[in-house]
Amino acid sequence: MTLVDQLLSAQADLTAVERFSRSHDSFPSPETRNRKYESLIPLSKPQNGEQYAFAVDLDRCTGCKACVAACHSLNGLEEEETWREVGTLLGGTANAPRQQTVTSACHHCAEPGCLEGCPVMAYEKDEATGIVRHLDDQCIGCQYCILKCPYEVPKYSKNLGIVRKCDMCQSRLGVGEAPACVQACPTQAISIRIISRQEIRSRASNHLFLPDSPDPQLTKPATIYSSSKPLSERAISADHYALVVQSAHTPLAVMLVLTQAGVGLLLASVCFGINPTNLVLGALCINVGLIASVLHLGQPLKAWRAFLGWRTSWLSREIVVLGALGGVSVAVAAGHFVPAFVPFASATLALAVGTGLLGVVCSAWVYHDTGRKVWRGFLSFGRFALTTLLFAAWAAPQIQLFIGVLSAKLIFESILVMRGGLAPWRLDDLDRSARLLRGPLLSWFLIRVTFAAAAIASISYFPALAIIFALAGELCERSLFFKAGVASKMPGIPR
Repeated sequence: MTLVDQLLSAQADLTAVERFSRSHDSFPSPETRNRKYESLIPLSKPQNGEQYAFAVDLDRCTGCKACVAACHSLNGLEEEETWREVGTLLGGTANAPRQQTVTSACHHCAEPGCLEGCPVMAYEKDEATGIVRHLDDQCIGCQYCILKCPYEVPKYSKNLGIVRKCDMCQSRLGVGEAPACVQACPTQAISIRIISRQEIRSRASNHLFLPDSPDPQLTKPATIYSSSKPLSERAISADHYALVVQSAHTPLAVMLVLTQAGVGLLLASVCFGINPTNLVLGALCINVGLIASVLHLGQPLKAWRAFLGWRTSWLSREIVVLGALGGVSVAVAAGHFVPAFVPFASATLALAVGTGLLGVVCSAWVYHDTGRKVWRGFLSFGRFALTTLLFAAWAAPQIQLFIGVLSAKLIFESILVMRGGLAPWRLDDLDRSARLLRGPLLSWFLIRVTFAAAAIASISYFPALAIIFALAGELCERSLFFKAGVASKMPGIPR
């Protein structure tokens, strides 16, 4: 018999079950046997103040993507849908370069941004296990959780019209089975550990995570990355310098511009005297904008649920306030044409303007709250406030006010475009946004400037044409707001 024949014959003597049984009995003691199985999942349940967490041994990760394939297969994901990603970090020195593959999925954070931002409460954090679960039947497909998660973990399914994400294979863990990615890893680079939430917060405050990744203080991720050769803080992801245009979110861009334009037209009636035409135009802009926003939802018939998350979600608060504004603005417009409403016209107008300004603040905070640098603070508040003032200034007796506000807004936008990198070896999110605006998005920015110039040139002779040009320019600007809205991410996840 040849060697191959002998090996085949020997293998046929025992079934797979028998071979496992023999291996199982070969452990010298139950304690040794338990330690073997504990290398993948813990045998005990988390106690109070503890939760499950992924633990990744970077020294063992080879980047084979067996974990990606197993997750995709077990969860029945769509062709382009992935809940686990594998990326690469580059670091070291010229004399000792280093390449490190990194596997990542949902980090089941101690303070999950997806849960806090969801307007319909479609997320829950299991108190017993710490697993952050997505409730598919509650989701309306607004995708705000994708913007709120600094790791862009939730994935939107166009076919289903909802967002989905990793739940650590909770049903498998519940019966003592390892999650698909853990079980599939040939080198046991991924495992499940029990970690205290106090330790999660401590690690986040000490920035113990991965280089070139989002600040762990944002959501307190639970995943533990370990290596016998710690990565340098100067390590960067392999796609660090890639420039990827983001989604335009056209329905949201239209909603933001039209609602702010409508608020501006209502504000003009307070500042420069009541003009029924402006009141009607304002109400029309606001309500058309609200209708357009529904087109962004994957499940538009469930839009009524958006008020459920008002306690924690700024998106929910924005929807409630702007929804109320839609009704009040119609009452304001009707108040100057329906005799029964005339006595209440002034009070209704004041209520509408107050509600509208609050809505603009809520809109700005929706994007500020994502933590993306390009949308933080005055970068969102300034844009939205100036758009509102621009349409209020259009109704002013002095055309210089309109020209001044529009010029200030162009200067405001150009500051980001002209931004230069602060560190030659590393880009931050603002640098990437600026490079996008100077590169792939430059033509759109020039079109935006052209519309603004046309509005300024025509305001003296054709005010109606000027507001059309201004509106077109603002729509371009708001589209760029989303397309250049780059966020930090985990290595390997497309920007």
